[in-house]
Amino acid sequence: MTIKLDDRIFVGHFPTGICYADRKREKHGDWARLAILFYSDLRAEFEPDCPPALRQQIAEHMATIQARRGEQYQISGSGQTIKLGYALPDVNA
Repeated sequence: MTIKLDDRIFVGHFPTGICYADRKREKHGDWARLAILFYSDLRAEFEPDCPPALRQQIAEHMATIQARRGEQYQISGSGQTIKLGYALPDVNA
């Protein structure tokens, strides 16, 4: 299932997780980070200044990825994958 996010939300796949940023706000010369979802334990962290409307959309998007726990997830255009939740005890049991 694909969740449609507001156009102002940038979603980037980085080495440790999926990062969400606000294209309309800058911090330190880059788009303001809103949240991150870690691949290792599928933990979500939201920035304190993440607007509530964007937070709701991001949380819904994250939930679709968290539901795929234990599955391989493509993190690059070249086909590299990572197992979602690989650090959780039940994922590698």
